[in-house]
Amino acid sequence: MEHRWGKRLAVDIPVRLSLPLLSAKRGRLTNVSLSGGFITTLVDVRILCRLLVAFEGPWRSQHDAVTVAAYVSRRGEHGFGVEWCEFAPAIVVELVKHASQAHSPLSAHRDSPLITSRMAAAGGLLKHGS
Repeated sequence: MEHRWGKRLAVDIPVRLSLPLLSAKRGRLTNVSLSGGFITTLVDVRILCRLLVAFEGPWRSQHDAVTVAAYVSRRGEHGFGVEWCEFAPAIVVELVKHASQAHSPLSAHRDSPLITSRMAAAGGLLKHGS
């Protein structure tokens, strides 16, 4: 049985993964909670492997992507689950806040420091209808 801090919410966010002994790899964060998330990727990792997850997207350049430390908590057929090393990092709190409002258009939340007009114009990050 899995225990989580809060509800896991569907998102679709490009991430860059920094793992020991590997060059940076790409993936997509497909769901998120305050304690972790699931990353869809072809990268094969071991349970408890530490990594850095850099949140990318049209609103950030590769050099100013926000990075969060995590470890692999489970493996799946199409990726792996992570737990954040720090509970509820600031970027994750913002993502959860916006994902919980998935029934309203993301562009309605442009006043948030996380959401910019460039990001909203790019079509948003949420999977609607989940």
